[in-house]
Formats: sequence, structure tokens, C-alpha cells
Amino acid sequence: MYLGLVVAGLLAGCAAPSDNATTTPEAKETGKVMAVATGNLIADPNIVEFRANSGTSDVWNKLADKNNGLGDVGSSKVSAFEDEGSVRIRFVASSDDFSAMPGLSQQVNGLQANTDYTLSLYVEDKKGAASPTSVVVGATDATGKELVEQTFHVASMTNAPQADRKSFRQVAVEFNSGSNTTATIFAKLKIDDASAISGDIGKETEIRVDAFSLTKK
Repeated sequence: MYLGLVVAGLLAGCAAPSDNATTTPEAKETGKVMAVATGNLIADPNIVEFRANSGTSDVWNKLADKNNGLGDVGSSKVSAFEDEGSVRIRFVASSDDFSAMPGLSQQVNGLQANTDYTLSLYVEDKKGAASPTSVVVGATDATGKELVEQTFHVASMTNAPQADRKSFRQVAVEFNSGSNTTATIFAKLKIDDASAISGDIGKETEIRVDAFSLTKK
């Protein structure tokens, strides 16, 4: 069974294209998150600089090694919202190690100790309910200890809030910072069923992520 608990997008601090907007009545009626609360701690949350720099970044760390079969992380012009840019995560060859979990992470500073936070982002997986992939979202402390980790499959996102590009759906996790004032947040690709992958490996494993947010509850 897939772990697919999608936290409602109207929770305080959910991801969106602007740090200074508020959720509209229309958004509440349609389930589409059109804006976000202030206080997002993520740098380059909408992947604009990552895209402009052709997939290189001073704030985003790519967790992949394409040359050694451990996945590929790059930029895409496709975007959840109007600002061009998202992160494409995939494998590229049948000889790749599908047990690897390529993705990206960012060390976030400025957390308050013993405080509840919501981490959210938008995920595009166009492979449908039979997709062999999931996305793993979470955070660790400075020692690498897990603060939260949740696996989401596209089949669980049917009723999740949509971005402007409707194929992007929002997922979110919550955690308490404990004694920490820094955390590393991440989003990773997970292969659930390698036996279902054949043909165009890139197309059959690809997901995109965009519009990150980390805010106090």
C-alpha cells in the first residue's frame, strides 16, 4: 500500500507562488491553492534561479549521480505557477540502480526551536494511478536524524490542491523542530515497482517538483 496522506492545501503555510499573498474564497471553493502565508523559509522556492542557471544552485543540493546510474536531477521550463522553472527527477537507463532515490535538498536556517512547521511542495507525475514511482518528502536535523518523512503516490493526490498547471498537485508534511534551529528539507524520487519500467526509462520514471514552502503552523 502506498503511504499517501495528503495534507489539505489550506493549512497555514502551504506552498504557493508568492510569499505575500493570501488564499482567496475562490481557492477555498475549488480546492486550488492560489496563494500562501508569509514567512516562507525556503530559498528559491519556485526554482526560478535553479532554472535560470541550467540546474545549478547555491541553495539547492542535487542528490543524484547520473554517470553512475543513481538518477538524474535537472531543470525543466515547466512550472507549477507562472514563474518558469521546476526540478525534473528521473532515471535515464535500464541499467540504472532503481533502488537509489535521486532528488534534491536544501539546508534551511532560521527555524525556531520547539515549533511546529509545515513543509509543502507541488508534484507533477503524469503517469497516472498505475505509476511505478512515488515522491518522498521530509526533513532531517543537523545530525541527519529524521524529523519527518512521508511517501506520496499520484493515486493519493486526486483531491489534492492544484497549481496553475493542473497536473501539479500539492503535498505537505508537518514536524516539530525540537531543539533545532536548522533543518535539511528534501524531495526524492522512489521507484515502487521496477518491473513496470521498460522502454523510455526517462519518461516512465520522471516526476517534477516545484513551489516549495516551509512555514510555521
